Amino acid sequence: MSISKEAILAKVSSYDILSFYLQPYHNTGRLIAGKSICNPFIADKQQTPSFNIFPSLPSHEWKYKDFATDEDGSCFDLVINLFKLSFPDALAKINSDFCLLLEGVAIPLIKQVHSKPTIKISKLLQKVTNLKTASQLEIPQLKFSVKKRPLTAAESAYWQKYGITAETLGRYNVVAIDEVNTESKDGKPYTIKSSPEKFIFAYTNDTWLKLYKPLDEKRYRFQYVGTKEPNYIFGWQQLPQKAELLIITGGEKDVMSLAARGFNAITLNSETANLENDLADKLKLRFSKIMVLYDNDATGIKQSLLLATTHSFHLVTLPTIPNYGKDISDFFASNGELVELNQLLEAAIISNPEAVTPGPKVVYNAVELMATGNMEPQYLMSPILPQKGTAVLAGKPDTGKSQFARQLCIQIACGLTNFLDFEITPIYNRAIYVATEDNLEDTRYLMNKQMKGLNQEPKENLRFIFGDTMEQEEVLSELDIQLTEAPADLVVVDSFGDIFKGGDNNNNMAMRNTVKIFDKIAKQHNCLILFVHHINKGAYRQAPGQEHIQGGAGLMQKVRLGIQLSEGEDNTRYFTVVKGNYCPREYKQNSIVLDFSEETFLFTNTGKLVATSELGTAPDTGKKEEKYSELASIADEIFGSKILSYSSFVKSYSDITGKSVATAKRAHVNLKKLDLIVDCNGSYRLTNPITDTYSSEEDGDAPF
Repeated sequence: MSISKEAILAKVSSYDILSFYLQPYHNTGRLIAGKSICNPFIADKQQTPSFNIFPSLPSHEWKYKDFATDEDGSCFDLVINLFKLSFPDALAKINSDFCLLLEGVAIPLIKQVHSKPTIKISKLLQKVTNLKTASQLEIPQLKFSVKKRPLTAAESAYWQKYGITAETLGRYNVVAIDEVNTESKDGKPYTIKSSPEKFIFAYTNDTWLKLYKPLDEKRYRFQYVGTKEPNYIFGWQQLPQKAELLIITGGEKDVMSLAARGFNAITLNSETANLENDLADKLKLRFSKIMVLYDNDATGIKQSLLLATTHSFHLVTLPTIPNYGKDISDFFASNGELVELNQLLEAAIISNPEAVTPGPKVVYNAVELMATGNMEPQYLMSPILPQKGTAVLAGKPDTGKSQFARQLCIQIACGLTNFLDFEITPIYNRAIYVATEDNLEDTRYLMNKQMKGLNQEPKENLRFIFGDTMEQEEVLSELDIQLTEAPADLVVVDSFGDIFKGGDNNNNMAMRNTVKIFDKIAKQHNCLILFVHHINKGAYRQAPGQEHIQGGAGLMQKVRLGIQLSEGEDNTRYFTVVKGNYCPREYKQNSIVLDFSEETFLFTNTGKLVATSELGTAPDTGKKEEKYSELASIADEIFGSKILSYSSFVKSYSDITGKSVATAKRAHVNLKKLDLIVDCNGSYRLTNPITDTYSSEEDGDAPF
């Protein structure tokens, strides 16, 4: 196959290409739509990330957005601009880096670094070779030259107040800088010079520098020169092979301040950087105890808690430090004693604080909010099923709810572009079905029927979790693992009743809390979770409505979408949207008429709509008339020509019928609804009294 844009995208997705080349510019294992990262086109250190990726509509091709220039582009544009290549050269580079074998390109033998890649590309690519790592990318090397010089007295004094000696600086390759000559990413040369008022230090590495300007404005205090290694860890090379204690701290100065006092310490790229699981496991093999000691400000506390709980490290929190100090270097500069630090470390080992992981970002200003992604609602099945969140599909037994949900999963996993004549636009073409009712054998039989009916072969993109013996926490944990390893567009939980943890279906708070937990998983992994559920028995003969779904308001208020599947004559089914936040009114007022095949267990759209209000079995008028007559007879017996208070009626009804007080109260409500009794100044009488003449003498206080 000749090399072309189409040929490349047939073998590797636009998402994989963007994620691959942007790996050096973020600290996460996997890029998420709308989440801002460092701008790869800006050379200077950035205070606010100004770059993200998103799936564009209607093509669902992944693109990037550069908020610094307000421009966006495709994965091919990224390679062109990042490496300054022509379009043909960019195609050739992607072909080579991903080993796509277009036009007979030789296969480089690359050793895989990550044992669990989070992005899976085509099976062919996995069988032929492993991907290059970020460090093997041909990232443009920015040229620079440095003029070093000995420390001045003022510079030595600056480091000395933190207890950092010239020997420690030499051990960690920190030097004083006279000037740095370099160039911007667009090739323009410039020079950075130090002065007695604003001296400059450099944390030196083989192909890059991190400049530290402690007396400069905060936004200019740090600057990278050259091409920084992704996931670089300062202090790693200075660690011993084995030791008792390791401290992970918030910055290079903190590392050296601790090292000068005999501690082993490292720092990540920043306090908000993640530590890969494999690196954390390696550290645990080398050090008996690992402490997290970040700044004592809000960011430091939050991120240290996250890092400690993620990897089961010990958490240390610094006390209040004079003069607005916040890190361990400030602690020592403010005459903090080594014995006090040792006490903090010992207390952390003993206490083992409870793990509480901070949640995601919840506060956005208006600019950040507008930059998070698309302005229009995003759909998995337009214009009904949302792309992410939670939804419920409910119906009475034997309407085909499970077959409906499984068919949707199959069509998503098989890459089909429509479901019931509605366009489906998945991002990953993957689905997960959590079965708590059907066992493995039943599911295999039913899926085989549906696959044959669709003329499709089974795909690995559809996974099943058989959770009939699993608790809610186990289901959530397994879903999180599966979605992390291979993201999916749809998760079906069949059925909701088996994962509901609350005991009482009428407990609104318990219902909301259950949905809330799954909603968090859905939003975290950018997918839709569809609960298969039941309706109340009393609603079997009534027109569809959200009030009929078990769980009532607590469930329906929390989910984004509610669907009821109803049974018609023979194989007719009705698909009704009983709640839809952004669903057109047409599908709320009308139901879609479907045909269900008992041979293939598949649903098809007949193309017809019927007014939802017209659905439901006609009422049994005979029984209603019988009930009416019974109530009218009892009312005549109790009221006659009298006026009675509410409590007097309830007592009389219970005495005459032998039924409970609750039943008596319901009877009173029904009598009012049927206009058999009317209000009379707070008491009640028959609408049509048995006798039309009232004796004021017998009942002198009658309110007439």
